[in-house]
Amino acid sequence: MYKNQLQELAQRSCFNLPSYTCIREGPDHAPRFKAVASFNGESFESPHHCSTLRQAEHAAAEVALASLSSRGPSPSLAARILDETGVYKNLLQEIAQRVGAPLPQYRTFRSGLGHQPVFTGIVELAGITFSGELAKNKKQAEKNAAMAAWSSLKQRESFIILLLIK
Repeated sequence: MYKNQLQELAQRSCFNLPSYTCIREGPDHAPRFKAVASFNGESFESPHHCSTLRQAEHAAAEVALASLSSRGPSPSLAARILDETGVYKNLLQEIAQRVGAPLPQYRTFRSGLGHQPVFTGIVELAGITFSGELAKNKKQAEKNAAMAAWSSLKQRESFIILLLIK
């Protein structure tokens, strides 16, 4: 999933496609792999050894996407594309799965005039509710809520500790 998202980001932003290099360690009967994803002039290494090359490449792509998304919302092309691909919703789902919490639950509320509606998105994750910026449609409202949740969570020390434990 992460390799696909990173490739989609590259294609949408006219960057070169990501490339992967692999480090193999261990005996033939029990090899371990680490991968490095090279993307847009940056390198992102898988945080741990994996039992397959595929897992190591996905882990490196996950690090790349997390790093790019952690730069937060900005008018830059990469941030806009990350938002368009829904990476923040995917990151929230991954967090919930890692910590054993229920999947994020989204709600949208409509307001404004009938011909010019405005939508507010709310996401609940592990008992915490986050609200995003106003949007012109429900889909974008959910993405905005996910982006707000991710931005808030990455600033919390307990969130970082939970990710490190898993």
